[in-house]
Amino acid sequence: MKNRNAFTLIELLVAITIGMLVVGFGSVALNDFNEKQKVEATRQELLSNLRLARNYAITNQLGGATKIVVSISQSGVIKITDNLSLKTFLDKDISPNGIIITAPTIYFSVSDGRSVTNATPLVGATVDISIATNDNSTIKNIKIDESGLIYE
Repeated sequence: MKNRNAFTLIELLVAITIGMLVVGFGSVALNDFNEKQKVEATRQELLSNLRLARNYAITNQLGGATKIVVSISQSGVIKITDNLSLKTFLDKDISPNGIIITAPTIYFSVSDGRSVTNATPLVGATVDISIATNDNSTIKNIKIDESGLIYE
């Protein structure tokens, strides 16, 4: 009878293969988790900045402006200005790489905070904002109704 103190080559290969599969699936799950966290962080930052713009409009701290303009680029740069002097109150990149924001230019009416879109600057309209990864695997939406209320 032989003294068996070691693993065979087949046993080692099976153990290494199982270990590689576990690490591979774990890294895929971690990447998905990271993408979801990036989208959620971008959504929270965007919500905060939209509420800031609406509050500027409601409190009418800007002098003669009639609307607060919020423009958001696809790359995630948000800019808040007034419609008369075009003074910039916020110009900030809120989105990490790989996140795309789809939004029209948004106007908040001064004094009542109602929202209007670029296409209908005098009439209240619903605005939909989409935040997604490049491959659209994770999508979050923000809605602003005609009264200016922001829904997550």
